[in-house]
Amino acid sequence: MKIRYCLLVKTVPEYSKRDGTLYTCSIGLSPELGLIRIYPLPPTGMNKWGIYELEVERNKRDTRKESWKLSSYARKENWTSLSDDVKFVRTANKSKVLSFLSRYIYPSISKLNEDRKSIGLIQTNQIRGYWDVNKKFINTNQVGMFDDVELAWFASYTKTTKQKESRVKFIDADGKHDLQLNEWGLYEYQRKFGAKEDAFRFINKGNSNYLMVGNMHNYRSTWIGMTTFNLKVEENSLFNHSTIKNR
Repeated sequence: MKIRYCLLVKTVPEYSKRDGTLYTCSIGLSPELGLIRIYPLPPTGMNKWGIYELEVERNKRDTRKESWKLSSYARKENWTSLSDDVKFVRTANKSKVLSFLSRYIYPSISKLNEDRKSIGLIQTNQIRGYWDVNKKFINTNQVGMFDDVELAWFASYTKTTKQKESRVKFIDADGKHDLQLNEWGLYEYQRKFGAKEDAFRFINKGNSNYLMVGNMHNYRSTWIGMTTFNLKVEENSLFNHSTIKNR
């Protein structure tokens, strides 16, 4: 199925034990499919707020309704042919994106569970990001840990190489929550500047009033924070009601 897709967030990259590739999970908007996740995706080549034309299919390993994967074989080719299958259309108008997101707002995590959703936005006026100890940290400075050059390349980007884990505390209609916050940008901040509180400056200064969350594939009632937004709810069309005909 050919769709248009506005990428909104990429999670910190993971290393696939199944086929040895480095990949990230993305969440974005499509006029054809709504708010969806597409994974696996390469760490580079697709950027936040970009609108892309691409072809997707159901992910046979993931039965969540919102989960899709690229129809492309690019992953099996170490993503080298991605540009042949994913066409950049334009950079999205951010205000229209945020308005479009308003239809995916939920009052609580329990409501998302009740409706069997795996992605959604939670409205909250009490949200705080912070660093905590990363219990899965691997010290890549240990001799012989990453002798392989390719492994050494991915090591600097993955979550397991970071001493701190980003988390978010917030209150919804259910009460208080404390979740992992897996937005890649926060881990990139840690990689470049260290695990400083300044990484959460846009969250903790009250500039965000909505938290995007997604549940885990194998534990559907366990949720993870993805990113935050400051929404002003208006009726607007992100894609100007345009559609793409399937070939």
